[in-house]
Amino acid sequence: MNQQTKEPLVIHRTLSESLLRLSVSPVKADREAITRLERETGRDIQAIIQDLDSNEIALQAIYDQQQKPVIKKFINLFNSGLFIAGVIGIVTVFTTPSHTLIALSLGFVTGVTGAALRHQEN
Repeated sequence: MNQQTKEPLVIHRTLSESLLRLSVSPVKADREAITRLERETGRDIQAIIQDLDSNEIALQAIYDQQQKPVIKKFINLFNSGLFIAGVIGIVTVFTTPSHTLIALSLGFVTGVTGAALRHQEN
């Protein structure tokens, strides 16, 4: 039990870890459950666990591939904002130096907005 929140301590295991623990358990009900699972699938427990691990690796790779474009888009937006902020900041330093910070922030927002609109059109 977690002493700070008075909630039961829960250990999260993957399905393959749980099946592996059940397969080596000395409890008769656990062994019977594994036997029923093997009978239903027509495969032994090690093959089932290997398939689960392979599927987990494949799903993680797919998820990573889906996240790359989102991260790349965010980096492009951020870079556009920095570029426009830099250009406007340099111009402002020479024209009205007292408003440089305001111009930098407005330039950043303008750059991100412009890049976002450009990506939205594509």
